[in-house]
Amino acid sequence: TTPVYYVNAKPHIGHAYTSVAGDALARFHKSQGDEVFFLMGTDEHGLKIQKKAEEAGKEPQIYADEIAGEFKSLWDKLNIKYDSFIRTTDPKHKAAVQKVLQTLLDKGVIYRGFYEGLYCVGCEQFKNENDLVDGKCPDHDTDCEIVKEESYLLKMGDLQEDLIKKIENDEFKIRPEKYKKEILSFLKSQPLKDVSISRKNVKWGIPLPYDPEHTTYVWFDAFLSYLTGIGWNGDINNIPDEWPADVQLIGKDILRVHAT
Repeated sequence: TTPVYYVNAKPHIGHAYTSVAGDALARFHKSQGDEVFFLMGTDEHGLKIQKKAEEAGKEPQIYADEIAGEFKSLWDKLNIKYDSFIRTTDPKHKAAVQKVLQTLLDKGVIYRGFYEGLYCVGCEQFKNENDLVDGKCPDHDTDCEIVKEESYLLKMGDLQEDLIKKIENDEFKIRPEKYKKEILSFLKSQPLKDVSISRKNVKWGIPLPYDPEHTTYVWFDAFLSYLTGIGWNGDINNIPDEWPADVQLIGKDILRVHAT
């Protein structure tokens, strides 16, 4: 897999770099006679897309269609041969996400509460104080907003020790090695907070099936595309044989949220 690329702007050389690397890897394994499934896609929901569409004077879906088309066009020009291209606005993806949300609520893994923290619109993520440089997001050089809002939260603390062990013994293998050390340092430095999986004031997203005033937080929606992109319908008892992926190529700036 490559990342599902965010459609806030047209693709650039960084997107091409990861995609060409993934294509080369897929072609190599196919040439060795291995069974290969190469997944790509676009991440199309969230506040940043909503704002970009408003700036362009377009509906979010129309805006997302245009930028997703730019990505597909570039991959055609670079002769990248993917097996599936998942868009998080696909109806089947939306249905699967809602099924997962209902399952997690039923299992007591999700609960309604309040989330407060420093929020970077550019990253679509909450930040810790130690993530910032001179009080600003280092990736966007912008001040983060203090946000407190009603939210549905995903319980994380119970998973922390198990996650550390899986990364230490390379069941979850992170390479280059320095990034493995970086993630382990983060996970061992502080208890994982329960994390917000919904937004109440963002219209452009997948509505929660049990509370339509909330839409699914873009990161939660996007991660599930790695599964819906291989045809998964959201049934946790019926995971496709292709999962987990053998190799997931991502940029270092999104490693922490992926690894956690």
